[in-house]
Amino acid sequence: MQPPVGGYPQQTQPAQRPFSQGPLGVLAHGVTWRTALVPAGIALLTGIVVSIIVSALLTSMADLSSMTEEFGMSGGSVGYTLPFVLLALALGGSGVVRVNADFDGVVGLDGAMHIAGAPLLISIVTVGLLWWLTKRSEARFPSPHRAATWLRIGITSLAFTLVVFLLQLIFAARLSISESGGTAALEFSAVTARTFFLPLLVVLVTTAWARVAGHFKGTEAIGAPFLRWVVPAGLVALVHTAIAVAVFAVIALFVLPLSLDMPWQTVPLLFVNAGAVLTSIVHLGGVSVAAEGALADFTDGVSSSVTLFSEHTPGILWLGLLVVVLSVLLAALVSTVTRRPHWTVAAGDPQQWSSAWRAPVALLVLWGLLSLLVLPIRVTMVGSGELMEEFGGSGGLRAGVGALPWSFLLFAVWGVIIEVLSRTVGPRLVMSLPALTKFLAGRAIHPYWGQTLGMDEPRGALIHPDIAAEMAARAQAAPPVQAPAAPAAPGTAPTYDSPPPPGYPAPGPNPAGHGAPAQPFDKRKATIIGVVAGALVVALVGGIIVVTQLNGRMFGPEAVAEKYFSELSDGDADGALRVADVNVPAEQRTLLTNDVLRAAEALPQDVTIEDSQVSDGSATVDVSYDIGGSKNSVTLSLRKAGKKAMFFDDWKLESPDLYNLSVGAPGLDTVKVNGVDVPTSGGGVELPAFPALYTVGLAEESEFVEAAAVQSRVFFTGADGDGEATVLAAEPTDAFRSEVESQVKTLIDTCAAKTDAEPDGCPFASYGSTYMDDLGDIVWSIESYPTVTVTGDDYYGFGDYDGEQAAWWVTSESPGEALVTGTYTDYFDDTETFDETVTFDISGTAEIVDGKVVVNVDPDGSGFY
Repeated sequence: MQPPVGGYPQQTQPAQRPFSQGPLGVLAHGVTWRTALVPAGIALLTGIVVSIIVSALLTSMADLSSMTEEFGMSGGSVGYTLPFVLLALALGGSGVVRVNADFDGVVGLDGAMHIAGAPLLISIVTVGLLWWLTKRSEARFPSPHRAATWLRIGITSLAFTLVVFLLQLIFAARLSISESGGTAALEFSAVTARTFFLPLLVVLVTTAWARVAGHFKGTEAIGAPFLRWVVPAGLVALVHTAIAVAVFAVIALFVLPLSLDMPWQTVPLLFVNAGAVLTSIVHLGGVSVAAEGALADFTDGVSSSVTLFSEHTPGILWLGLLVVVLSVLLAALVSTVTRRPHWTVAAGDPQQWSSAWRAPVALLVLWGLLSLLVLPIRVTMVGSGELMEEFGGSGGLRAGVGALPWSFLLFAVWGVIIEVLSRTVGPRLVMSLPALTKFLAGRAIHPYWGQTLGMDEPRGALIHPDIAAEMAARAQAAPPVQAPAAPAAPGTAPTYDSPPPPGYPAPGPNPAGHGAPAQPFDKRKATIIGVVAGALVVALVGGIIVVTQLNGRMFGPEAVAEKYFSELSDGDADGALRVADVNVPAEQRTLLTNDVLRAAEALPQDVTIEDSQVSDGSATVDVSYDIGGSKNSVTLSLRKAGKKAMFFDDWKLESPDLYNLSVGAPGLDTVKVNGVDVPTSGGGVELPAFPALYTVGLAEESEFVEAAAVQSRVFFTGADGDGEATVLAAEPTDAFRSEVESQVKTLIDTCAAKTDAEPDGCPFASYGSTYMDDLGDIVWSIESYPTVTVTGDDYYGFGDYDGEQAAWWVTSESPGEALVTGTYTDYFDDTETFDETVTFDISGTAEIVDGKVVVNVDPDGSGFY
């Protein structure tokens, strides 16, 4: 027999088979089944309990309850199914909603919606507990040979997966309806091929890893000693990822309900996933949101990506780089102590740069798998329909959130940084932080580092090949052992500092190599640097918090909306236009001035921000306000225009839609609006105005017109109760009516003095003379004058005279009569006399121009008969 090494037999020595049975003989031992099934059962039960808790929170939301009722499923049936669907998703499976409907052979529908995405909280609890319990079980009851190890792995994997799949079959929610010649079936479950095979793979890998970690032979226990080099690199990748995800998950625990207004019931389901997404982003990677649909021959899709450099990414995320730096430094500690110290290497590569590729590859593989299987949350819908066996078609929809395809490649870059740090400042960091290093690296620490850090000697297969070969060489050179020592008590292990058991060679001191052992950083300098660095971090964190608060309170969409209404409340029209200009031509901005707005009877008061929504660089803010006791609301739209002073968001208020001040002013060419002269157009004022209570009255006192001032409220376009047009009821006075009658009489007298049978511009003409020749000696005389009436707003509708000054209608209440006499030549060329009495009406308008009454009679509108 070869001499033992380090107190344990050399693995190259042939060992007698511990069991007389063949490789499958271990199946007859109860310990095989206990170690294979008990950890799996406890882990599965714990996973179910956590899934039930998360499901209970989700089903307590009113929106989910109403949605399930709309689909015809009670909250109870979904509540029974949801925990097991979540468990399947957590293990890499998928959920499915299947729909099948047929109505009397006329309408047919067949479709399914698949959901994939791991709720990481349930995944970590279930898979982590399975790994830990399996590791402990393997350490207490190690497998006697490789076949036994693989049998335990296989039993655990198959049993766990079969039970999970059986639970999906038992607790699937199904609904069938048959009514009025139609049938419909709905199923919600996780009964898919993916739910069987991917959890099987996850459990298989987890169990194999746990048994390797728990067995004293390590990777030799599964017949893969060549995988030993994976352990240090894998641990580096795992430590780096776990620290970053844990920190960001804690942050997400508060950000999701407080900043993103997500229902608190969804936080336990999503906060770990959010931590993983944030980890990908702050490592300079990114995530994408995409959707694609197809119906028959029509397809369409949309996608968006978020990185640390995206325009709409919150600036506070840059603080996450501090977490990345922390996780890189801690991972560098692990990378340093899982490799042989450079001062013990006698060969030509003391820093062992030849193995620097391992950690980058490990991070690349780890995040490649996470990006492919863990981070994506996908929903896929496919279906087909048929109508009357004539029209049919199929369609599909795919939507999801996942890591950008190249994100995992960047983690290899961070792996390179870790390896460089571990070979430069890593040894000094380890000597300065020995306790933290031992906690992070554990039993994976290289034996020579273990001696330096005073750790227990690894046992059996955990003896590193570097030290095992040297210990074997010293054992062969040592004097023969006279009597073997008594075996050590179970569960005890000698330390590097303690003397070896009698009869076994001591491991000896670290071999000489290149340079002296690393020394810790000077405590005084390290303290100063630490204090300064801590102060900088505190200042940076404080600055980020201050910037974030200021960004939300003083530079956010709500702040811009408040500033806009503050300007309106102060009567500052120019200030409101500086905040948000309006899409109004210059010639129509008569009312958008400080003079008009400040003189308003009431301005917006009691302004309240009711709600705000921000999405992809745009925002909406709901604002309620009061104008003179009348409450209303408006939704303002904003867009992000970039940054102010490098840190603060620059939100721009889009042009609000102003409502028009509509006041009719028949017969007036100018009115006063809040004391400011405003020309009328089309018989009134129709101009855009800011929200306020406006007073409209006569431009000046006149002997011809009298009117009481009117008030009109103006809100934003689309607001409740935009209001109707108000009329400034300007009534003509008696002096106005007398002047109109006088001018009409003067016009009639002027027409009567003419010697034409059809005088131009006059309200009367001879009808009979149309058939006479050689008219002469025409004389008009007025028998009676018409009674003229001036009509006001009850008859007049302003706006009929587009582009002209409006006026009052002048009409005849009773007609007038005129007598015309003259001569004509008959058919025999004799001169004859004639006379004709003409009845006529007056139609026209009367207006005030430059303070004077102007009457315009319309000959075409007037009549005679």
